[in-house]
Amino acid sequence: MRPKRRKLLGRRTAAASAARAARASETPEQTSLRLSRMASSSAARLSTESAAARTEKLASAASTMSACRARLSAEERSLQNSQDAVREARLRASQSPAQKTIRRLRDATVKACSRGLESPEQTTSRRLRNTRDTAASRASEQPQETAHRRFRNGLSTASARACTNHCSSR
Repeated sequence: MRPKRRKLLGRRTAAASAARAARASETPEQTSLRLSRMASSSAARLSTESAAARTEKLASAASTMSACRARLSAEERSLQNSQDAVREARLRASQSPAQKTIRRLRDATVKACSRGLESPEQTTSRRLRNTRDTAASRASEQPQETAHRRFRNGLSTASARACTNHCSSR
């Protein structure tokens, strides 16, 4: 330890021990007087801050906390959704071809049943919504994406025709 540090520490200790000795030698009346002065100074500090200001500070802190809580819960939900998506993608990747076929058939059946229960107005609304969404996505796609989509659709059409021709020739 440096000499200056020891000297400073010694002064603090001497001052603290002198204050302790003075308090120890106080009479009960002096102690109560010192404590009442401390209490009145604390009360004066508290009274300068109005109740409205304290209420406003508390309301501000509460709103900040609720905003943080809401943001955190939204982030937690987003994280949970992404974790669920990853888990489902891993599950699908590990499925056998037979399991994939069964899942696709089940999904198609559920979709067909739900569409069978909808009214004609709902059907029209769904078709218009799908057309609008498709048009919006195609309007915003890059030329490369358009070429890729058309090529992929052409392959699908050609393979469907080949399958149809092959199956009908039997």
